[in-house]
Amino acid sequence: MTLTPTDQFILSSVKINPTPADLERLNNLIPQIEDWDDLAKTAIDRGIGPLIFKKMPLLSSASMIPEPVKQKLQGAYYRTLSRSIVLYDAFRKVAEALTAHSIKVVALKGIYLSEWLYKDIGLRQFSDIDLLVQKEDGEKCLEILEVLGYKSSGDEVSDMISDRAGIIHYPPMVLNEVSVEIHIDLHHKRKNYQINVAEFIRCALPVTINKVEVHTLQLYDLLIQLCIHLDKHFVQGDMQFTCFNDITNLLDVYAREIDWNAFSIRCSESKCEETVFKYLLLINKYFFAPISETVCKKYSYLLIEKDENLFVNYLHGYVGTSYGASTHLQNIRQIRGFRNKTHYLLLVVFPTKEFMVKAYQIKTQSLYWLHYPYRHWIGIKGLLKTGKNK
Repeated sequence: MTLTPTDQFILSSVKINPTPADLERLNNLIPQIEDWDDLAKTAIDRGIGPLIFKKMPLLSSASMIPEPVKQKLQGAYYRTLSRSIVLYDAFRKVAEALTAHSIKVVALKGIYLSEWLYKDIGLRQFSDIDLLVQKEDGEKCLEILEVLGYKSSGDEVSDMISDRAGIIHYPPMVLNEVSVEIHIDLHHKRKNYQINVAEFIRCALPVTINKVEVHTLQLYDLLIQLCIHLDKHFVQGDMQFTCFNDITNLLDVYAREIDWNAFSIRCSESKCEETVFKYLLLINKYFFAPISETVCKKYSYLLIEKDENLFVNYLHGYVGTSYGASTHLQNIRQIRGFRNKTHYLLLVVFPTKEFMVKAYQIKTQSLYWLHYPYRHWIGIKGLLKTGKNK
């Protein structure tokens, strides 16, 4: 794939600990940038703006970057920092409440990585708090959150999926625009992975985040979790570049601690080997993340042109169209009993008034029923797309 200087500059800016070679690459690219406003917008939209801002003092060619662009990047950093402060304060209160009830809390993604990997909570954008707990503790966590004032953002459809089809996490619990997701799994059951989530939690390591003792996945499990989470977004079309940023920096910081043979075996046991190494090779190629040359040769067949083209399209702003039809079909297959399947289907086709008002942002709530035809048309398009893909 041919990347523009803007593409290369953005991708080369992801590392939190750039080497002299990384900085030299960035310095050489700066004179080649033709549209700095476009670069700033793309970088900020991909969650990379703050990372560029923090590198500017290290770049000898930074004086060539227009001042308004520097201000935009600086603004992205401080907006991220401000939002992160709010989320970390909420996390502390939630984590303290859960651990007070002897619940083992594993902090996932942004709430852990911002502080412990990036070392600066203004560098890593995240919008909610993701916590992993044992399945048997899930309902108790929701009760504790309700006591704290959080309200479920779920609906009858999501509740039925939780009860009958299985979930990764419960509907987000929300308080003062802070969303907390309680995870009891790491992937949908329709995936062929065989990840032992209970074992991941058992092996989780103690860590202090914002002065609260919680846990984090050990290195190999964390890398697996980040890759399968990335795959979900990559396939669905709602790409979050923070997934790429996280894995790039995790490899950059901890690559020397990875026994690639042992890690490969770990992935094979969890039936996610091809998924994990496909993205590791993609990240090695485009973000210069360190991976064993032996590993690159062994798994080179996994990185195909179609995925590379899609990656570049995501970089350029492509957003996939998610109709949800395939997901609903898969949920129906998992729900047991004809009566339960029929009930679920009716809820999908004719959701409640509350669901319609929220989902379609309907101002005149009494006219919610007028949006059913639009919903049905979207559903038909999704079914046609699902059939075409097959």
